[in-house]
Amino acid sequence: MPDSEPPNVDDEFRTTIRLTEQDVRDATRLFKLLSSSSEAAPSSAKLRVEENSARQDLIARARAILSNRQLRSRYFSPAIFGEPAWDVLLVLYIGDASDARLTIGKLASQISIPPTTVLRWVNYLEKERLVSRQRHPTDRRVVFIRLQEKGRWSLESYLRATPNQIKTQ
Repeated sequence: MPDSEPPNVDDEFRTTIRLTEQDVRDATRLFKLLSSSSEAAPSSAKLRVEENSARQDLIARARAILSNRQLRSRYFSPAIFGEPAWDVLLVLYIGDASDARLTIGKLASQISIPPTTVLRWVNYLEKERLVSRQRHPTDRRVVFIRLQEKGRWSLESYLRATPNQIKTQ
């Protein structure tokens, strides 16, 4: 049969497939991996619990980092540690876990910096696609700031890479 014609169903069943020795070895290895992973695969409920536990650990790390950053301001001028964008990301990540709806004003009060500074950094973070704005459904004056998937992924990657010595209690 010419290659340009689509095969009919009967022809598909008659087609002979030739495998190389490497194909057979790869297929055998794949079948072994699949059969062993299905026997030892944890239940979906167990996976959800493990994922939630891991997420809670990351949130605890974010809280500890934010708390340590805020503690510094008791002993040093906050001006020497000027990273408001980082504080905004941490607060949004922590709030994201509880579906908190944060505005510029709420962010400013939680990280003790002027709303104009928060707004400037939110504009930058939005351009970087780390955060987004979401209008209030009934009050056009209110805009919520949300962590985007890229921001969440970046923070979680960073938090996973941080040493376990970060005090989370």
